[in-house]
Amino acid sequence: MKTLKQVFDILEDNNITIYPYKEGKTLCGYELNTYSKGAVNMIIYVDFIDAGNPKKSNDFIQKLSERIDDIDIDEEIDIHRQDARYKEVFTIRQSVEDFEGWKKGLQEIVEAIKK
Repeated sequence: MKTLKQVFDILEDNNITIYPYKEGKTLCGYELNTYSKGAVNMIIYVDFIDAGNPKKSNDFIQKLSERIDDIDIDEEIDIHRQDARYKEVFTIRQSVEDFEGWKKGLQEIVEAIKK
């Protein structure tokens, strides 16, 4: 199993920036700053408030995998299409292709991490 540093290195090699977030001095999870191929900034929170240990790679990989699997493309499109600037640049078809590609790419990264 990979260490947390090795996991973070793989994410960073795939242009994903990782920021720990804390409540007081307690590490609660991580914010992953990602971009779709269409250059849409997509932030993912890997949250450990309810369960798991944010310092254990197995827990991080499990939470990340679950979080990515839970991404609802329709919901993401609805959220982004509330922004008039986004609607000027992306058609619904382009949004679907962009976000589906983004999610698939994240799933592939997680599979690579698991190997």
